Amino acid sequence: MDTTATPPERTGRGRRRTGLVLAFALLAAVVGGLVIGVAMGGRNTGIFDGDPPPWASTLGAALCLLGLGVEIVAIVWAVRTGRYRAARRSPLTSLSWSHRRRLGRQIRRGTPEPDEDPALLVETARQAATQRWFVLAIAGLAMTSIGQAFLGFALFHAVIGGLLAVLWGVLIVLLLRGARQGKAFLRANPDLGGR
Repeated sequence: MDTTATPPERTGRGRRRTGLVLAFALLAAVVGGLVIGVAMGGRNTGIFDGDPPPWASTLGAALCLLGLGVEIVAIVWAVRTGRYRAARRSPLTSLSWSHRRRLGRQIRRGTPEPDEDPALLVETARQAATQRWFVLAIAGLAMTSIGQAFLGFALFHAVIGGLLAVLWGVLIVLLLRGARQGKAFLRANPDLGGR
């Protein structure tokens, strides 16, 4: 009898719940930081206009610059490695939106339809598996959004910055999930590439 048990795989619902918890924690951190900052020395002169204390303006400017730098690095890296051009030359760009959605659904479910073109399925799964580089650019956007919330230092900027951070967080979770599903599809259907 084997006493070494393998841990059960997490379900998609558990991953989504973890992503939502992280996104709401990020939103709470942004709003909480602004509230604490206002209480400790910044003046909130209105819903749209705030006067940040020096630490908040320094933190906001640093986050904006760091986020911009991360975005530039991600884009330059994607262009230099050929990932950007490979996506532009894909045969999927000439397909209709509904056909691309149908291909994506087959990749997510892991069940290719018998009448589907195998080359298009493989290309869709390959693109999904290699889209992880977008996470770096989106993380840069999230940092910039949070930095702008600290620079604005008012309720409006905190809410918009928090909502954008949640949006970027959800997008990152979806991209990583799609990359995992694309890799799993390619592993489960190695015969499609040879057809």
